[in-house]
Amino acid sequence: MRARLGLILIALGALGILWGVFHVLDSVPKPQKREFAYRTTDFQARSAVHDSFAGGLARAMVGLALMAWGGRLRKQARGEGPSA
Repeated sequence: MRARLGLILIALGALGILWGVFHVLDSVPKPQKREFAYRTTDFQARSAVHDSFAGGLARAMVGLALMAWGGRLRKQARGEGPSA
């Protein structure tokens, strides 16, 4: 039971990390049309990424914590290490 819960937490953690990455990537402004005249500048893209970085980092850190917790549970279920 503990090993299965650990595996679920690891999967949720990976999804949390991806959620953080896609949060940052989704903040990049999209042009109205895929033509040169409607391009976004580097400054616009960098500003949007910088504004969304804290939210993406928070989501990814929660995902990383879930993965670490899930790994610890799986390790305890196998009876490995000093924390078993």
